Amino acid sequence: MLRRTSIREIKGPGGALQVRPEDEAAADLAMLIEGETSGRPLPVVLAEFGRSRSTYYEKLRRFREQGLSGLLARPPGPRGPWRRPMAVVQFIVTARLKEPERSAAAIADDLARQGHAVSVRSVERTLSQFGLTRPPRTAPPRSPSPRD
Repeated sequence: MLRRTSIREIKGPGGALQVRPEDEAAADLAMLIEGETSGRPLPVVLAEFGRSRSTYYEKLRRFREQGLSGLLARPPGPRGPWRRPMAVVQFIVTARLKEPERSAAAIADDLARQGHAVSVRSVERTLSQFGLTRPPRTAPPRSPSPRD
């Protein structure tokens, strides 16, 4: 991400409003105002703000859909609800406790039959989260062959 160090201004016929350089949302708003209302070519505006065309249009889309809150920085991570609802988590844990030898794939198949599209990896994560993983199976030791 490019850091903006120069002071930006939103200019109008009656004066200008300064935008602090560390205020990313305000700088993005200034960029959108400049890009949409100045009549200057968009590549010139983007070069001035150090932004790409794709970033500009993504910011514009979010601003149109969400207003100023769409320009605020969001922490990384899931944006929607957790993919494993509590009923699914309970089923996975209960299935492993009832039958410790059942595989994650078998539990995922049972969930699919119940209408829950949960990957085998999600089942494995849930089992790991609750400390219900099994040690990896090792091959039984081979008996020495008559030639040894």
